[in-house]
Formats: sequence, C-alpha cells, structure tokens
Amino acid sequence: MPEQRTTVEGKAWRFGSNISTDDIISAAHLTSLSIEEIAPFAFENLRPEFAKNVQPNDIIVAEENLGIGSSRESAAAILRSLGVGAIIAASFARIFFRNAYNLGVPAIEFPAIAKDPNLVRDGDRIRIDLKEGTLFNHRTDQSHQITKVPPFLIQYIEAGGAIPLLKQKLKTI
Repeated sequence: MPEQRTTVEGKAWRFGSNISTDDIISAAHLTSLSIEEIAPFAFENLRPEFAKNVQPNDIIVAEENLGIGSSRESAAAILRSLGVGAIIAASFARIFFRNAYNLGVPAIEFPAIAKDPNLVRDGDRIRIDLKEGTLFNHRTDQSHQITKVPPFLIQYIEAGGAIPLLKQKLKTI
C-alpha cells in the first residue's frame, strides 16, 4: 500500500453512476478471511482487468452514488489494499464515504464530473491536492476545483485511517 499523503497522482479509472459495494466486491467472495485474498476480484463484473492492472496511487473516478448498497467495509478495504490513492465521485453513499476515510482512503466529491465526463477520461493522469481542493488533469493541462478535504479528515489520511489515528493520539496521553 502506498504511503498516504495529501497530494495524490495517478491514472484515472473511470466508472459510471450507481456503482454498488457489490460491484466493487461481490458478496460471493466475502467468505474469505483475508482482504488480500479477495482483492483480486475487485470490480470483476465491471472491469475484470482492474485488480491486475491498478497501480499504487491510481485514482477511481465515478459519477453519482458511488458505494451504494450494503454497508460492507470490505469494499473500501479492498481498494485500500490494492493501493488506490483516492476516490473521486460526483456523490457517494454516506456509509461508503465514511468507511473510505476510516481506512485512510480519501473520498472527494466533484459534482461536475457527472455533468462533463471529458473533465477526466479513463486513463488520464491526474493529480489531486486534498488540502487545496484541486484536481489537475495532465491530458487537458487544466485544473479544477474539487471539494477540499477538511483538516480532521486529513488527519485520518495522514495516519492511515481512524484506528491508526486513535493509536497515535492514545500514545500522547
């Protein structure tokens, strides 16, 4: 897994709207005890090549309602284990959004992405500055304003998730 930081640069993996947690990882694979054992099946029905080809810090870009369906934390955990650096979508299912941050994976809202798919195409190299709330697309040589990640969630990202952040804070008590 790549080191978490507040600037992420990688290849965009483009998805549409209403991507469910079952689309991310089918319930049929959840009988395994290990996230690493089921990670190779991520997005198997939508993008069978995803798990084999995703690189550290690559970025998932989706439209409306990413993470709908069941509240399974394993969907966000698998993306983290595959090294996904960030997730951008026009909107998220709230529990998926929270699970992503709890595991240290930035989930950033960018409503314009659903209205204009050319802002980021599949395979584009993009850079995200989480603190500044910017997305730069190398293909278009354009920068776009995205939702800034608030400081308390930046702490989650920098620590690698809620549990590592809690452990850090407990050490200071």
